[in-house]
Amino acid sequence: MNATASTQLAVHVRAVTKTFGTGEAAVRALKGVDFTARQGELLMIVGPSGCGKTTLLSVIAGTLNFDDGEIDVFGSALHQMKPRHVTEFRKRNVGFIFQQFNLIPTLTCVENVSVPLLINGVARREAERRAEAMLAQLGLAGRGHERPTNLSGGQQQRVAIARALVHEPRLVICDEPTSALDKDTGGHIMDLLRDVARHPDRSVIVVTHDNRIFKYADRLTEMEDGRVQRVHDQAGNLTENGGTM
Repeated sequence: MNATASTQLAVHVRAVTKTFGTGEAAVRALKGVDFTARQGELLMIVGPSGCGKTTLLSVIAGTLNFDDGEIDVFGSALHQMKPRHVTEFRKRNVGFIFQQFNLIPTLTCVENVSVPLLINGVARREAERRAEAMLAQLGLAGRGHERPTNLSGGQQQRVAIARALVHEPRLVICDEPTSALDKDTGGHIMDLLRDVARHPDRSVIVVTHDNRIFKYADRLTEMEDGRVQRVHDQAGNLTENGGTM
C-alpha cells in the first residue's frame, strides 16, 4: 500500500441505491452499495460495462442524486446538504477527469484549464499562469493558446486532466483517464495521479477497463450488477468481500 495511505476515510458510501426510470423500464443501477476510499490512496473501480461504476462516481461527486443511503466525503455528509451546498463543496474539493473530456471548444486550452480556478475566485492572470504551468507538466508547453479542436484526442485528454488537477482538489475522480492515451503517456498520467494520491489529505478514485494501469492502484474494487463484490489490496489479497469491511 502507498506509505501515506491511512485508515482515515476520504469517501464513505453506505447502502446507496439509484434507479433510473420507473415501472417496467426501471433500471436499478446501484443496489445498496457500500464503498470506502481512504485518504492518501489511489483506488480503482473495475467491472463489466453497465455494472454501476460511473453511476457510483457520479453520486460520490454530487453530480447525480441518489435514492437512498448515505455518502460522506472528507467528513461532509452529502446526503444532508442542500443542492447549492453540494455544488459549493464540489467546486472546492472535487476534480473530474471525464471519459468524454468535456472541454469547451470556444476557449483556448489555457482558458479551459483556468475554469476551476476562476470559479473559486482566483484572479485571471494568476489562474492562467497556473494553468500554463500545469499544461507544461503534462507535456503541453506552448500549446496553451490553441483551441482543443486543434489537438489530438490524447492531447485533449491531457488538457482535461490539467483542468481537473489545477485547483489541487482533495478528491480526484477519473472515468477512464487513459482511454485515449498510448502506453507511455498513460503511464505518465498515472504517475502524476499516484503523486497526487500520496498527499495524506487527498484521494484519487479511478474507473477503468485498462488492465495496464492496475499496478498503480493501492486497492482494487470490483463491481458487478450494481454492487461492490470484492476489494483487493496491492498484493492481490482479498481485503473485503460483498461490501463488508
